[in-house]
Amino acid sequence: MDKFLRRKDSSSRTDDEEPSTSVTKNLKKVVKRKYDEDYIKYRFSWCGDETAPRPQCIICGDQLSNESMVPSKLKRHLLYIQAILAAPTDKQYFKRCLEQNKKQKKFMKSALTVSEKALEASYHVAKLIARQKKPHTVGETLIKPACMEIVRLMLGPNEVKEVNKVSLSADTVKRRIHDMSSDILGTLIKKLLSAEKFALQIDETTDIKNKAQLIAIVRFVDEDFIKEHYLFCKEVPERTTGEEIFRVTDDFFKICNIQWSNCIAVCTDGAAAMTGRKKGFVSCVKQKKSDGTIYTLLHSSRSIEGQEFAGRTFEHDE
Repeated sequence: MDKFLRRKDSSSRTDDEEPSTSVTKNLKKVVKRKYDEDYIKYRFSWCGDETAPRPQCIICGDQLSNESMVPSKLKRHLLYIQAILAAPTDKQYFKRCLEQNKKQKKFMKSALTVSEKALEASYHVAKLIARQKKPHTVGETLIKPACMEIVRLMLGPNEVKEVNKVSLSADTVKRRIHDMSSDILGTLIKKLLSAEKFALQIDETTDIKNKAQLIAIVRFVDEDFIKEHYLFCKEVPERTTGEEIFRVTDDFFKICNIQWSNCIAVCTDGAAAMTGRKKGFVSCVKQKKSDGTIYTLLHSSRSIEGQEFAGRTFEHDE
């Protein structure tokens, strides 16, 4: 029987006739659908990644997959919601909506609370940095890493994420200090204006850059107590003459709406620029005041302590 069988020579098999061992896989291409502004008529917005947005129902808040971003499926969901809203007996839907609203409120409240605490902590740390006169960069380079390491070792890694939400960059610390300084100055000006009468101490010095710095301290009556507060520190750009010192002080008074007529006493160091008869600071103040009278004290921030102030004697409060 073998002679009737036709055998093919194996040597004559070509490379093209060899069976292929590779398996071709037909991969289905995934289509990422985009949101169309016209979908708003189906009561749908979008959420998630912009490259693959997910449709979100405005009515119920449900989020569908990206594959459902087609008019037919969106319209079907809208008809389903309308049918439920038209049937008041379906309580399960409204219960689900209620639970979802509670979860959203709880999440928003938690996020807001954490944000407020992080903001408050940032201000407290900035206040400590300012009081210790440290560089603004110490918050980000030392304080925050130290706090994160302490929390990680004592409380765990999850709590470290909360500490990391506190912003302590150099620019942030600078803004926090500026905000607190502005708030303190605003409060001081309000008290100073309500007190009406006040005493002013002026002194001028030179810093390490040979810049003339003018510092002012005020004393006034606040709720039956004599309070002493730092008012400002300004650079004197020109020569440190009495007229220039008065100009810098007068410009600050105009901005804060402080009247020279309410200044009843001036304390200086006795320098010629301060006490000169014609162009001294005290002389300029007398010319500015309507009555031209003012009490002059020499270089003692406590010269009026315990004495009569605006016609009354008050207890001094440190």
